[in-house]
Amino acid sequence: MRLTLFALRNLARNPRRTAAMIGVIALGTTALLLAGGYASATFSGLRDSTIRNGLGHLQVGGVGFGNDEERPLANGIADVEAVRRAIATDPRVVAAAARIDFTGLASTGSRSVAVIGRGVEPDQEYDRARFAPKMVTGRPVAAGAAHESIVAAGLARSLGLKVGDRMTLLSATVDGAINGLDTEVVGVYTTGIKEMDERAIVIRLDTAQALLSTSRVSKLVVLLTRVNDTAAVREALLTRLNAEGPSFEIRTWSELASFYHQVRGLYSGIFGFLGLIIAGLVVLSAGNAMTMTVMERVREIGTLMALGTGRLRIMGMFVAEGLGLGTIGGAIGLVLAGVLATVLTGAGIMMPPPPTFTTGFPLQIDVVPALYWIVLMVMVATVGVAAVLPAARAARLKITDALGHV
Repeated sequence: MRLTLFALRNLARNPRRTAAMIGVIALGTTALLLAGGYASATFSGLRDSTIRNGLGHLQVGGVGFGNDEERPLANGIADVEAVRRAIATDPRVVAAAARIDFTGLASTGSRSVAVIGRGVEPDQEYDRARFAPKMVTGRPVAAGAAHESIVAAGLARSLGLKVGDRMTLLSATVDGAINGLDTEVVGVYTTGIKEMDERAIVIRLDTAQALLSTSRVSKLVVLLTRVNDTAAVREALLTRLNAEGPSFEIRTWSELASFYHQVRGLYSGIFGFLGLIIAGLVVLSAGNAMTMTVMERVREIGTLMALGTGRLRIMGMFVAEGLGLGTIGGAIGLVLAGVLATVLTGAGIMMPPPPTFTTGFPLQIDVVPALYWIVLMVMVATVGVAAVLPAARAARLKITDALGHV
């Protein structure tokens, strides 16, 4: 305790140097926390948007669904309602929306474009799961007798489509024949991804089944109450659905969201590299400041050793000063980072669209308590380590050399 108080008093002996060091540590801490908070907000936002944009928490299909199939719906689900009832028995399930994924051609007569299509159940997709598309004009497809479709913005431009126009869809049926039907365009939407906006189209599930001449569906997209329940629900559903043998396969959002993991890996690498640079700057600055402190107090060190103060205690005194600098600077950095994170998040600043995206997003910086504690501990330890070498040099001084130092 006395060593700590002595170290804190020594910090006040050169207030300008101490203030400069505290400023460097505080700014380094703030930079790390803001970068970490931005990365955390990006990860959670991208995860939630990926799930809410239609991927869901789980996707249930026949064994091998989603792999390249020689024939459409070869691994599809036949008894949709029975599977849906089995899934719905889990109280953590919010919705189980049936879908058909298909490829084909969209034509207006004079122009044709290859498309990636999705057949959906409006009540399950939009009402229960709330996988609502981001509409540009018009409305999503709805239940009814007429065949309806909504087209992505890029595809609408390519074909010159607008709400109320007619469009012909062509695709291969489950038997390998070519089938076509006419749909009415009731809306134009955007996926937010340029490549998808050039090809995507959504129709009702019954329209897709009529187009492909089947009663099967590609999969059931399951939405849960909490993302943390994903693994547990997957295991429970696998046990329930495959009680009589392996007939179904369940994939999690994490297994399907390759783009999310690419972005997370990129940001993690950037954050780690930034952390190393800041830690290196803090170590160099702290080491330089502590070396200057030792050189200014050589005669004092000699006097202390002459009075019987042990070398380890001399070393501990300077390390304690470094730890004190780290604690004070880190604490100020925590407060500053929290204030800046709150202010910047509330300012409504819009960030430019990421690569391949067509829309920007609001700047958000999370305040993550665990990250704040970790960064504080890292800063304190970093400055403490930076003080070890100058402190060891002070402890190795000979009493006679120290007392005679000028």
